[in-house]
Amino acid sequence: MRSFIAALSLSILAVASVQADDPYTVENVSIDASADNALEAQTAAMRQGQEDAARVLIERLTLQEDRAGTGFDFEPHMNEFGEMVTSADLDASVVAEMISGLEIQNEQRSATRYLAELTISFDPRAVERVFGAYGIPYVSAQSRPTLVLPILDGATDFRLWDNNPWRQAWTSQSFANSLTPMFVPGNGEGAALISARDALSLNEEALRAAGAYYGVNRIAVLRAQERGGIRRVGGYLVNLDNVEELTVETWGPQTVFGGWSNAAQQFVLDREAEWKRQSVVRGGETQEFRVTVLYGGLEEWRRLQMALTGTSLIEDARLDAMSRDGALMTVNYRGALEQLVSELAERGAALEEYPDLGWVVRTEF
Repeated sequence: MRSFIAALSLSILAVASVQADDPYTVENVSIDASADNALEAQTAAMRQGQEDAARVLIERLTLQEDRAGTGFDFEPHMNEFGEMVTSADLDASVVAEMISGLEIQNEQRSATRYLAELTISFDPRAVERVFGAYGIPYVSAQSRPTLVLPILDGATDFRLWDNNPWRQAWTSQSFANSLTPMFVPGNGEGAALISARDALSLNEEALRAAGAYYGVNRIAVLRAQERGGIRRVGGYLVNLDNVEELTVETWGPQTVFGGWSNAAQQFVLDREAEWKRQSVVRGGETQEFRVTVLYGGLEEWRRLQMALTGTSLIEDARLDAMSRDGALMTVNYRGALEQLVSELAERGAALEEYPDLGWVVRTEF
């Protein structure tokens, strides 16, 4: 169980605000069931919707290789009778234990049918107990948000804003609750900051302006095209952390199986899988070390404190001393030190060792 001792009561509000779009919420779960009467149809639909949401959550927070052979193995596999099964049936009591809240939208019903959309919230502590009982490691900390610039490569032009079905595929669904949250800029405000050609040519001034405006350090420039009935997507993952030059990683191109919405979903799933492999901890004991947090004022202290408290690898962080420009803390963490460094960097905090100060947490420049 994590415990964080904060010197400032306002830090509690800061931590809560980070969890507004948390990975323990599953949105837009469609339910549809028919039965002999309305009550039975609604009961069946609700039960199926809760199980579907639990599957989404489990797949979101864990890796398939860690679920293999457990009650959460959803991949096709051979059961004990030598039969090929395509999915595991989740225990209804386990699903109910994890759920903490449910909202219903777009409800429709008849004498024998019930349809609706659900938003289901899960209790992190209950989820932790369930994964612990099954011995499945998981990741619950989100990476930093990514600004997505979806560009359609048409027959005669490049489109980022208007008449762009690739952009529509992103705006028609939300990825705020993903482990790797992503969003697309609004049409009016974004068009004044960056054009399709600016993005594709990796115009540093335009990319940094967009990053500063939306408060992000990472931008995905994703170019989509359809030729001869074949759809492909590729592009660049741009990191803005380095003030000297952009750090650019090429991605794809990949063939799209399905519609543009499927392509957007697959991109997010791929980034989630990479983030989980980078962050997941399998076994290992908790380690303790002292760290100095350096800051230039209250606002920076709050940001660094949020980075520490929001890091899934840190089990406990105790404040030992505090001054106007620095704090001394004792931190207990799981996993390898390299994983902790990486996860803190995702939250805008650098963890480095200094000859005179020892381990230091500061704002990443």
